[in-house]
Amino acid sequence: MSFATAVAHVPAICGLLGLSFAPMVYMILGSVPQMIVGPEAAVSMIVGQAIEKLTRHNDEIDPVDLLVVLTSCSGAILFAFGLMRFGFIDNVLCGSLLKGFVTAIGLTMMIGSTMAILGLDVILKHLPPDQHVHTPFDKICFIVDHLNQYNGFSTCIGLGAFVVLMFAKRIKKLFVEHKFKKASFFPEILIVVVVATVLSYVFDLEGHGLSVVGKIDTAGFRYKFPLSKDLRPLYGEVFGVAFMCAILGFFESSTAAKSLSSNLEIPVSSNRELIALGSIGLVIGSFGTLSSFGGYARSKLNSINGAKTPAAGMFMGLTTLFVTYYLTEYLYYLPNCVLQAVIATVGISLIQETPKDVMFHIRTRGYNELFTFVVTLTASIFFSIEIGVALGCFYSVMRVIKHSTGSRIQILCRVAGKDTFVNSEAFEMFGEDGDLKKKPVREFEVEGYKEFRSEARHHHDQLPEGQEWPLIENESEEDELNNIINNGNGNGNDNNVNGEGEGKDKNLRGYSMVTNPYPFPRLEDREGCLIVKIPEPLTFTNTSDLKGRLKRIELYGSVNSHPATSTSPSNNTNTNIMANNETNALLDQSQQLQQPQTRQIRHIVFDLHGMTSLDSSAAQILLEIIANYQKRAINVFFCRVYFKREIYQRLHDSGIEQLLKLCEGKQFGLRQRVPPYYDEILDALRVVDCIESSCFLGDDEEGHGRVGGDVEADNRSYFSDFVYDGLS
Repeated sequence: MSFATAVAHVPAICGLLGLSFAPMVYMILGSVPQMIVGPEAAVSMIVGQAIEKLTRHNDEIDPVDLLVVLTSCSGAILFAFGLMRFGFIDNVLCGSLLKGFVTAIGLTMMIGSTMAILGLDVILKHLPPDQHVHTPFDKICFIVDHLNQYNGFSTCIGLGAFVVLMFAKRIKKLFVEHKFKKASFFPEILIVVVVATVLSYVFDLEGHGLSVVGKIDTAGFRYKFPLSKDLRPLYGEVFGVAFMCAILGFFESSTAAKSLSSNLEIPVSSNRELIALGSIGLVIGSFGTLSSFGGYARSKLNSINGAKTPAAGMFMGLTTLFVTYYLTEYLYYLPNCVLQAVIATVGISLIQETPKDVMFHIRTRGYNELFTFVVTLTASIFFSIEIGVALGCFYSVMRVIKHSTGSRIQILCRVAGKDTFVNSEAFEMFGEDGDLKKKPVREFEVEGYKEFRSEARHHHDQLPEGQEWPLIENESEEDELNNIINNGNGNGNDNNVNGEGEGKDKNLRGYSMVTNPYPFPRLEDREGCLIVKIPEPLTFTNTSDLKGRLKRIELYGSVNSHPATSTSPSNNTNTNIMANNETNALLDQSQQLQQPQTRQIRHIVFDLHGMTSLDSSAAQILLEIIANYQKRAINVFFCRVYFKREIYQRLHDSGIEQLLKLCEGKQFGLRQRVPPYYDEILDALRVVDCIESSCFLGDDEEGHGRVGGDVEADNRSYFSDFVYDGLS
């Protein structure tokens, strides 16, 4: 009744019938047995704002007709979404958007209730047609301007009911916190309504100028075809509002359904919920009822009371229907200001969790969530709830699109002495002095890394007596990554990274010789060869970005470098570079010149194990990338292609497979499971070594490095001497 009369500005019968019929339909089609479906405060507020705006300056429009169109249209939208399996849309809207919307609804309800409790709603109804008071901000200004015209009788009764309700809620909460769980069943709203009605009847408050509910016309219950000739023109005016009600109602119902299902371990089908809620709107809309969706509070109460099946909702609906037709006459003397006090308490309950959520996002630096919240709330207060939610949805969708279109390629480097390749970009979290930068990065699980750690610990136990091992102790296994040690040989020959220095254990080769507060395993970067991992499916959305990121890697050595960067790529991967004496001299000389350099790439290896799908547009762009590399005499290798027939077929049909045959493994004596794709990254690097070795013997007529002579004798590792102290 409160949602219908005080919020949606329609007859009370519209809210009562919505709570009567909706649970019966949901019992048949719904997937959450404890869900109670009925009118919701947020959706009722949006409906009320739309009806108030359309009927205020046009007395010929019947609010019930608008309600028929709104409820039926929102139901049809949800039903169509269910048929098209659009259940995923509840994952697009972020929680901060919902919190901003709910906060705006709560504040709007409190502002409207304050106006009614003060008795200023009567003045609002008699304003000239050229004065518009629709937005919450306009209503605040209206209250301030007309505060001296308040109704003292209505204010005292409404404020008294509000204080009693808030005090009762506080006492209930204290009892529940002290293990008196049954206190939560105390019906404070029912008691306040009954007492206020009795007092209004005994003291004839209506005769003293107090507004009461009056007679509830149950005869207004009628069936009306939503697509009738006189209703069709209204669809164009309310479609946007109906769409907003449908999306937000489904989002609220989905949140309640997931909360209930988590307690009962019941799977929830979002598509089935769309069908159920859409069917409810189509059925009850024909009778002019409020839009009905699942509510968490009443559904949770239904669960606490022991309900196990949807029949509980059906019996509640039948009980509401009985009360509507046989007991509503006793509510004639119920003061409207008491109903508004009930609405005000609901509004306060909607914003109770807002400060806690805002402080959480401030503490975790969730600036995107805070921006979404502020935009939604501000636009809802100063313009309308529809505009606020539309802006919040737009920003959320833009975030999703930005996330899905960005490429997440990684540059791989080899752990010294191991057949393991790790993401070198992870090491950029450490500065030149070894201190941790403020910007956090993801931790990477590296296959074979635990064995590598075990070997390092074994070497630690075999250290010569008297040598210090700069180990940083950590308590948890997750922090084990920070315990990798570097060994000094004790004779000042720290730059000898080949393990040939005097006093150095030969088994410790692969560690840098300089100790620092953050000692890390040594990584090897293949000179002239770029190893790129694509850890995601390639689609038309992210492949275009892939081309630009590959060029950035080639020029600057990192996907995180700004395009305006002019430093050498060899200096960007990590600032803690340990090298031998000869390389250090060359590096110092190049740093003194301070001239930008372009990385000379002769080979590029793609690790495609994470590319689980490839669409046609992505294949076309990938073909252009490979063709461009080969025109520049850069050899391209595909490794660890995800074993899926559709991917291999698309690579073949697009012509990529034909281009890759220029560096097929059989030319170098390597066996491939599916030529010309390499089974492992090391296989591609062996071919790279063969090509580099053959370049010293001469090139063939086409300009490619040829394999000739005793390749095994001349073959050597062309991993550079640069050592990156980083975190894998």
